[in-house]
Amino acid sequence: MSERGSRRPDRKTLQLCKQVQRALSFALPETGEDVLLDAYVEDVQPAPDASRLLVSVHGKGDPLDLIQALGTHTGQLRSAVAEAITRRKAPELAFQVV
Repeated sequence: MSERGSRRPDRKTLQLCKQVQRALSFALPETGEDVLLDAYVEDVQPAPDASRLLVSVHGKGDPLDLIQALGTHTGQLRSAVAEAITRRKAPELAFQVV
């Protein structure tokens, strides 16, 4: 059993990732961006810990348009995450298109 050079995230971190995935799934269409209407959050992982999360998003259309729309609405999406989780500080969000 080999690990990829880092420790496996603990239960609370994995729980946070699922909460963020759920919150973003509802928040993406609420941005009003056409390119984000059909997008969905495939995965959320700590990068490298719970203070920064890597969000893998899948969508139709041009990946550059998708990543640009995500960048434009990062603040709005982070606010939606902050409302959905119970932490003092909302994690930073980094997006990748898959």
